[in-house]
Amino acid sequence: MKIIEEEREDRYGNYPIWIKGSDATPQKIHEELFNRFGGQGYKFAIIFDVSKDEWEDPEKETPIYFMDELLDELIRYCGTEKVKKRIG
Repeated sequence: MKIIEEEREDRYGNYPIWIKGSDATPQKIHEELFNRFGGQGYKFAIIFDVSKDEWEDPEKETPIYFMDELLDELIRYCGTEKVKKRIG
């Protein structure tokens, strides 16, 4: 498993941490993130985006996001009215 921390945009304009490798299990991902960022208050999310065209090749790397960077994408995905209803 390899974690890549270069500044590279995903297709939505976010800058996630990229992970690569067939041995990237949830346990190994957690352990590596904890070793790098543990105790700093961060939370992470992995989004499995299957909205791409079925004929496109799947990504070779998986993006891992800091949760606070996903707010705009979540609002767009859920819709502003649904978000307002939930928090209001």
